[in-house]
Amino acid sequence: MPHNRVIDYVKTVIHVALWVSAVTKSSTAIVSFSISIALAALKIVVAVVSGSVSMVAEAVNNSSDVLTSLVTLAAVRISDKPADEGHPYGHGKIESLSALITIGFLFAIYLSVIREAIARLITPQPIENGVLAVVVIIAGIAINIGRVAMLTRAARQYRSQALAAEALNFRTDILSSSIVLAMIVLTLFSDGNPILQRADAAGAIAVAGLVLYFSLRLGRQAIDTLLDRASEQLTRRIRDVVRGVDGVVGVDSVRAREVGSQIFVDLAASVPRAMSLEGSHDVATQIEKAIRANAGRLASYADVIVRINPVAQENESLVDAIHAAAIRESKAVHNISVREVGPDRYVQLDLEVSGRLDLQAAHDIATQLEHSLKEQFNLLHVSVHIEPTSEPIQARAVSRQQATIDEIRRIAAGEPRIQTVDNIVLNRVGSDINVSMDCQFNPSMSLTEAHLAAERLERSLRQRLPHLGQVLIHTEPNGAVDIP
Repeated sequence: MPHNRVIDYVKTVIHVALWVSAVTKSSTAIVSFSISIALAALKIVVAVVSGSVSMVAEAVNNSSDVLTSLVTLAAVRISDKPADEGHPYGHGKIESLSALITIGFLFAIYLSVIREAIARLITPQPIENGVLAVVVIIAGIAINIGRVAMLTRAARQYRSQALAAEALNFRTDILSSSIVLAMIVLTLFSDGNPILQRADAAGAIAVAGLVLYFSLRLGRQAIDTLLDRASEQLTRRIRDVVRGVDGVVGVDSVRAREVGSQIFVDLAASVPRAMSLEGSHDVATQIEKAIRANAGRLASYADVIVRINPVAQENESLVDAIHAAAIRESKAVHNISVREVGPDRYVQLDLEVSGRLDLQAAHDIATQLEHSLKEQFNLLHVSVHIEPTSEPIQARAVSRQQATIDEIRRIAAGEPRIQTVDNIVLNRVGSDINVSMDCQFNPSMSLTEAHLAAERLERSLRQRLPHLGQVLIHTEPNGAVDIP
């Protein structure tokens, strides 16, 4: 084959590769596959014509590239399929499997090349048409440099292990081709030197050894992925990010697995047990967002599952501990107060139960909670006030409403700590009148003082207006602005 025709052949291959734009993983694999076919066909012809065993290694290398590129093409197309019922984690691990198949082919082929090269070391053979072999190898190096750049860019963009394996394969091709080029040149200029006459065979062994070494490294990475080996660096980074989320008091476990281009994270984090269910859910949401934003490039595409574990803190108050204990027993409690008299502690709380229960059933629930709290917290006495929960009540408007409101304002004026009274609302339920109102206090007043003043106002209202039913007094600092 004339040298200028070889150059034209190489130019055609490059133009075809450039024409087929690698905009997806599949199209990148198709371009690589097309180049492998072209180079393999060219080098097989030159290997037969020249008789160079190192050129045979090159031809075998490119022939195996055709097969491995075909495997890669199939792998990336399968891995691109979305997750389904039978494959909830997607199909990404097919890329790691394809990498192992590629390595298996390389081992099988290059062991036979090494065997032939050893025979050539014992009995050297001359190289025919060496100049043509040199031209073809140089052309192949130029093509593979462009191909490695294309594959590396696509592997990073799509986080594809299969394309990364392809890029690594062709990096070793560039190095091996350079070795073969040097060995053929040395053989051509051996001029009867017995050592240089064996340079061709030595080059073949060097190429085979190099390919097998890099194959073992790639194989280890593929096996780690198939066995779900966790990245210690990624795991540490995720732990550090989760610890920085508000509300998290500990990170119990982190498991991260890589499936193709996707990272799956399963972690357990601890929050104070007094935190509400809604608050815990908000913390879990913030953990997911923090991992995707701060745990590195791979984790930005992670599928994150967060489990929240409520735990007791060292500085947890008795009120919070009682509230958490009631939640564990599926009891709704509020207005918990603790009184300490010397070494003894007395607890009072309100317990919400269904208004449809009879008195005995409600009392049994309260008694069970009392005994449980006494046993858990070594309490001398627990007093439970039972409050019924009910369906929405149908209320009626109040006749002579303004007169009642004016009377309420006069009574409130008798409490010196209350500065203003607003938003008085009256509703009649049966024979009772329910009232709600906003009372403003000095912002610097303690919450306890404001609460006691509200209680005094409620007692005064009930004494002066005995027909009142429910009285709800909302305490707030004077000048406060409600958040919309």
